[in-house]
Amino acid sequence: MTDIPSGTQFQGIIPGNDYKNKKSSLLNSLSPIYSIEDIAAASGGGALTVATLTLQGTTAATTSQAIYGINVIDTATVSNLATRLPAPTTGKQTTFVNTSSMSILVFPSVTGGKINGVVDGYASIPNDGQPYVFSCVQNPLPGAWVWSPPATGQIQLPTISVAHTNGTGTSAWGVGKAGAQLINPAGANWYDNLSVSGLGTLTFNVISGSAPGQDYWSSLTNIVGTRQLVNTKVYSNFLASDSPAPSSIRPTIGRFVAYHTGTNSYANYTASGVNISTSTADGGVATPNGPLNNPVEIGDVGTIYNIQPANLVQVPPAQTDDMGPENYFTFNIGIHPLMATKTYKFDIFLEHT
Repeated sequence: MTDIPSGTQFQGIIPGNDYKNKKSSLLNSLSPIYSIEDIAAASGGGALTVATLTLQGTTAATTSQAIYGINVIDTATVSNLATRLPAPTTGKQTTFVNTSSMSILVFPSVTGGKINGVVDGYASIPNDGQPYVFSCVQNPLPGAWVWSPPATGQIQLPTISVAHTNGTGTSAWGVGKAGAQLINPAGANWYDNLSVSGLGTLTFNVISGSAPGQDYWSSLTNIVGTRQLVNTKVYSNFLASDSPAPSSIRPTIGRFVAYHTGTNSYANYTASGVNISTSTADGGVATPNGPLNNPVEIGDVGTIYNIQPANLVQVPPAQTDDMGPENYFTFNIGIHPLMATKTYKFDIFLEHT
């Protein structure tokens, strides 16, 4: 690539001008001529650099950093799957092509950077071998970037309703199907009440002696092959006024999975969860516009929702974000004792590759 010193100024010389540089040797040496192709190459308009990117760590503290060009990722593990964007330069682009065995995480170059408008957010790049381009739209540091996430499939669970009385904590789990919602099961923890066994047909055993059916879990039976979770979206009728401290006392939504282990059984795992709060750490947002019904309905103005990107580093093993016919999932919703008396409602959407 032609090395054009920073600060060089240019005066156009039209094609066919035979008088270009017909000056003294000294003036000619101080006035090198560059073609428009040289300028394009020097500004990044030439061939892109392609490099294999080595990942490091699982958080924004990663020491791995992408280049301006095409970053090829052929290796990722549950302990090394993160990288950072290059130092921001407005108008420049970097591309990721992930051919490894799992999704990877891309963070801003420094703390405070934005990805698609989210400060200190991250992007999850699936291992589909497709190019994903990040464009810098703001510099200097911390910088801002935009990109187009992959197209996703989406399923919506039936609305889960949880009747709660102030003064006593409420716990519900299920997937919102008719009859597939158990409120306040016996036992101190959800895992005290549930065990899963059998291949193909799931059997659930509850300490109280009742036996809820497999509708308490759900799977994606209408897709071919295994997909990966991209986002969990939760919309609710929870208002900040329902809690004495909405940033810390709020509904919690835990996601749990059971999948075929290859030994004729299914194992239970805690997976990525979503909190519904006004805390910036949780990422909850109040709906800015809309009606306000009485009683309040999901999506009314002021109700809290959250969109949680999948993050394979939250809980091992990596398969907790796998989705498919043999990957079952369910949800546990907790309502804090100090929250207001009302029936809390939740619409849950699962986006997948």
